Amino acid sequence: MGFLTWLENTGYAQWILTSASGWALMLSIHALGLAIVVGVVFALNLRMLGLYRSLPYTSLRSLMGIGWIGIALNIFSGLSVFTTRPVQYVQSTPFIIKILFIVLGIAVLVYTRKTLAREAAGWEAAGAAPPIATWLATASLAFWIIAVVSGRLIAYIDYA
Repeated sequence: MGFLTWLENTGYAQWILTSASGWALMLSIHALGLAIVVGVVFALNLRMLGLYRSLPYTSLRSLMGIGWIGIALNIFSGLSVFTTRPVQYVQSTPFIIKILFIVLGIAVLVYTRKTLAREAAGWEAAGAAPPIATWLATASLAFWIIAVVSGRLIAYIDYA
């Protein structure tokens, strides 16, 4: 825990905690990143589940690039907020669940992107996505919903 204690006492962590703008700025960036990535993921997954058939799969693949901007914003702001209480966060069950499901969500997103790059045109031509698309979309939606809900619970459930 020595490194985590050191991290918590860095000037950057203290600035986030004590300045008039640090905490609000990081939470605002985190909310913006979350809105971007979850919005893109939901649009993509709902299309893969058969909704919004007028949206071509090939256009959704390019939309995923915007999702990576949201992920980058969340990594930056999330790590920044983490520096303020790292010892408490690593002992928080909701935090651990959040991180686990973010990793799973990103893994499914990477796999989905690769799958779409290979097969989107075929799905368009066939007029429907194969069963793997349903599985990927369902898993992705579940992973991101769990990540978001557990993230919110961090503020309300005692650490450890």
